[in-house]
Amino acid sequence: MAAIPTFVVHPPSPSPFASLLRRSKFASYDPTIGQVYTTHDGNAHRGNWGFKRPLALRKRDKFISVEAVDSPEQQTEWTSRESEARFIERWEKVATEPNIRDAWDRHYMNSRPVHQAELAKEDAGGNIVGPATQRQLDESLDARRYVASGPLISAMSTRQFSRYLDKLRRQRPQFLEFLSHEAGRTTKSQIAPWSQVAPSAYEESTLGSAETVRRRFLQKQSHTTYETPDSRAIEQRPHRNAGLSYAYASQLTHFFATTEQPGRWLDSQGSDRYRTAQASFAGMAVTIKSPINDSEAGPKLRIVESVLRQAPSVVHARPQGLHGAIIEATAADVTHLEMLRANPFPPGSRAYIAHTQTIVRPKGKRLLTAPKPKSPYEVDAETANVSQQLLDSLRTLIKAMPSGGDKEAS
Repeated sequence: MAAIPTFVVHPPSPSPFASLLRRSKFASYDPTIGQVYTTHDGNAHRGNWGFKRPLALRKRDKFISVEAVDSPEQQTEWTSRESEARFIERWEKVATEPNIRDAWDRHYMNSRPVHQAELAKEDAGGNIVGPATQRQLDESLDARRYVASGPLISAMSTRQFSRYLDKLRRQRPQFLEFLSHEAGRTTKSQIAPWSQVAPSAYEESTLGSAETVRRRFLQKQSHTTYETPDSRAIEQRPHRNAGLSYAYASQLTHFFATTEQPGRWLDSQGSDRYRTAQASFAGMAVTIKSPINDSEAGPKLRIVESVLRQAPSVVHARPQGLHGAIIEATAADVTHLEMLRANPFPPGSRAYIAHTQTIVRPKGKRLLTAPKPKSPYEVDAETANVSQQLLDSLRTLIKAMPSGGDKEAS
């Protein structure tokens, strides 16, 4: 009996257009998000920036932002972001971890849990307290305040909003229990009349604290969802310094990992009595701490403190760039710092290890200036002592080695 041949029908190969579209910058483009684009190598030479058509900018290491992929004139409108990208590169080389103040501090504090028990920390006695223990302490002291953000209702579709309302209706027993607990807590404590909470939902709806209580309940539910051990939900939190820098480095690491950079003096500000010196440094005007060294070559500056007061709105109908940020920096003139340090070489280098001068550990907070170096006579005595110990060690090794006659006899 003859075998019946089988035919395998292979489907047509998928078009590469779909995968190319998903990986292109055109697919991730959103006019309400301030994004900076760059291109490299041959793509830069051909003006290929990943959009619908090539751009006239055909140079490497350039940065742009796109306002419109298709304008009424069928052109791609873009703006150069060279200065902002270079500023971030300079900031990573010279700046320290910024502190947050004013508007950004309020926005950041209102968008994260206050107890912040994600990291281990020390208690008053210097003992390490783990995250689990810290959460238990917060719950026992009733020190936890729920400020976790809930879902973004304005971004929901009609079907998603309906499902969200059904979920809230199923949480009514939990809300009544939360309301009873809040009413008992406010009764025991002396608080303002407008902050009083009623034990029933009907009475609470007539009070001025109704909206605040409902918001606290929703925040607690969101916080419980994020804190569940088997939860896969990711809480939306703003970055601490709005993405200005991601790598955290201590003051000591920053001091040895970076070098001082030249600056340019500017006119002083303020009255004659309270005049503060300023300099142009790393693309911004910084305040100079005293003392200021006079040098013909100009100042050598290091940023010792930076403050982020306001971050730009990069997700907005009209996204902002660096012009929407308010950053203040304070620098120190370290022109003659190498002459004051006991060991001027980088730590871990051969020159640092071979340096014979003893380094006296300063007491208290570490400053940029080192203690007063020893006199030449003390240094010469220590050098002679080290040299004598080295010679004694060499003599001991020579005596322990067998002589030439002993080698021939063996």
